[in-house]
Amino acid sequence: MVKALDKNKCIGCGTCVEVCPMDVFRMDSKAGHSVICYLIDCQTCYNCELECPAGAIQVSPYRKGKPLPWTKRWII
Repeated sequence: MVKALDKNKCIGCGTCVEVCPMDVFRMDSKAGHSVICYLIDCQTCYNCELECPAGAIQVSPYRKGKPLPWTKRWII
């Protein structure tokens, strides 16, 4: 999951928007930099962190998983 996006380092190139397969980022035209819009969709693929020319993105190696249907306890 994306841990941080440093707005001071971001140069507004839009690379993260283009390389993210899950469409997590959007460009904020007023501020002139990228913003995280759909953090929950992040799949921790590291594309944004690896491709960011300014080094403004930090991805955490830990992602909170969704419970699997067969491990869910049902209360009756």
